[in-house]
Amino acid sequence: MASQGPDKAVFLLVGHKSDLQSARCVSAQEAEELAASLGIMAFVETSARNNSNVDLAFDILADAIQQALQQGDIKLEEDWGGIRLIYKTQSPGPPSRKQHPGPCQC
Repeated sequence: MASQGPDKAVFLLVGHKSDLQSARCVSAQEAEELAASLGIMAFVETSARNNSNVDLAFDILADAIQQALQQGDIKLEEDWGGIRLIYKTQSPGPPSRKQHPGPCQC
């Protein structure tokens, strides 16, 4: 986490396209060192192509925000829509796709 006080920002360094190892320009160690030097709480590598760590990145950030709220590091301001607390529930899974007559399968 980067700064102190009630206006604290919560940061997560995200390396994307981790599925393209042959095109890597920054090592994981370099990224972790950068995150540490900037006071960023963590570093995570993601790939949308193979759905690797995408949910994890959001979960890490959401958990850090919730923890900062609980500890009073950041505060909710009245009439400010920047943060909404929605508690996780088990989702039943992806919605089933109904088959429609005709060529469209959406």
